[in-house]
Amino acid sequence: MKRKVTKYIALMAVGMLSFHACQTDFEKINRDFRHPTEDDLKKDGLDVGGFFTSFQTTIFPVGNSGTAYVNDYQIPYTLAGACWIGYISPAQNKWIGRGFPSYSLKGWSDYTFSVMYKKTFASWLNLKEQTIGDDAVNALLDIIKVTSLHKATDTFGPIPYLKISKGNMLQATYDSQKDVYSEMLKELDNAVQVLDQVRHNVLPKYDLMYGGDYVKWGKLANSMMLRLAMRVVYADEALAKEYAEKAISNPFGVMVEANDMAQLSQGAGLFLNNPLVIINGSSYNDARMGAEIYSYMVGYEDPRTDVYFTKAKQSSVEGFYPVFKSLEKVSEYLDRTKYSLLNVQNATPIYIMKASEVAFLRAEGALRNWNMGGATAEELYNKAIALSFKENGIDDSKAKSYVANSSNKPVKFVDNANPANNLAPVSTITVKWEGKEFEKSLEQIITQKYIALYPDGQEAWSEYRRTGYPHIFPAKFVRTDSDVDGTVGPTRIVYSNKEYTDNLENINKAVQMLGGPDKGNTRVWWDKKSNK
Repeated sequence: MKRKVTKYIALMAVGMLSFHACQTDFEKINRDFRHPTEDDLKKDGLDVGGFFTSFQTTIFPVGNSGTAYVNDYQIPYTLAGACWIGYISPAQNKWIGRGFPSYSLKGWSDYTFSVMYKKTFASWLNLKEQTIGDDAVNALLDIIKVTSLHKATDTFGPIPYLKISKGNMLQATYDSQKDVYSEMLKELDNAVQVLDQVRHNVLPKYDLMYGGDYVKWGKLANSMMLRLAMRVVYADEALAKEYAEKAISNPFGVMVEANDMAQLSQGAGLFLNNPLVIINGSSYNDARMGAEIYSYMVGYEDPRTDVYFTKAKQSSVEGFYPVFKSLEKVSEYLDRTKYSLLNVQNATPIYIMKASEVAFLRAEGALRNWNMGGATAEELYNKAIALSFKENGIDDSKAKSYVANSSNKPVKFVDNANPANNLAPVSTITVKWEGKEFEKSLEQIITQKYIALYPDGQEAWSEYRRTGYPHIFPAKFVRTDSDVDGTVGPTRIVYSNKEYTDNLENINKAVQMLGGPDKGNTRVWWDKKSNK
């Protein structure tokens, strides 16, 4: 009976994120003994568990029925960062002048803010209210909150964070991105210290990601701390170094093995589908291999290409055939036999963070002469590539051959449907570590991280804005409503018109903190590198 109730509550919560906030007063009606009451749930420890499971799915949208979760993933992630950075291109740019692929940002801004920010914060506030005094659960809630909401501030800039409550979400006061990042780093550090003190598993039956394993949650918190620390390196190098080195020395350490990765697929009795399956499938038919990732991976003869994408056939020649991210609407690209699709199944996880990314972050830290655990930048760079190969089920011997190659370089983009779209490669960087010049070494690290991060376009886009790497193709077709420069792409997404209607005083203060106009070419606080 307990197992059935557990699964019932988990499924109910995943499907109804706001159920707890709007439930009816059941005491006013006759009790239905087929369903558990709040007292029943508390006795079985289920009053928080199902909603904790649901809260994890706000990091990235996943689901098991309908298409709401698919749309929640496609618009903010596939058609924004993953498109702009050249991972995934739409088969047709059918949103010309009103959608992210052609750099029109206003129409989908409110939707994106709701997915990235509002759903997470509302769920977090509800759960915090239910878990007062439970330090271990609160530590996990804060890790999830930061893991989810740093994407919102990376995308928009200032967001409401430090002073928000259930009573002021509509007219919330915004905080500067500097203050948001400072608070997030503190929250992650505090969560690690709490988990180190309690030293017991947390909500194991309801944890989609780690089955309640507090050690792995500690590693995720430290690894996320390292990501956030590195993000601010050009804005506040002292803060970046402090927290990057703290992440390495903290209890639990960071992710070092492939099975440390954080992902969403199945757990807590649930099997959740990858939204890219429907986006990539014949019904939506909205995803093709991007031009940039083709240029790098095919140029490097990267064996992960077959893991990420499917081969197609043009003029009887089988191979990888990409589509460029910003072209006019052309029906030719709809042919699923002629252009490379995503190699994705329902059981393919949505990756939140991988050990390979952490090794690349450590490689950059070592390049900056920070204490990253004693290894050199070259050692960590090679380890990161080996980890990525392992994460993708590729033999270690192929990784060793790959990192030793000093001749393969990115290739040009060829559009057989319209040769006028052909583009020469934008980088000559190779795989084998050189280590002579800081910028060249950094480009190697970030380019290989770009390949390993796929399909997390949100993180790859943030790293591109931070470092200027990897080099990407200039846009061919720009219909921007937000002054986006097509040669570099959007630097942020603008605030929605709805926010100006509902929260004018506070949004005006947010723009002041942004340090520039509310446009798609204004840099966020951490985007300070000058020589990109």
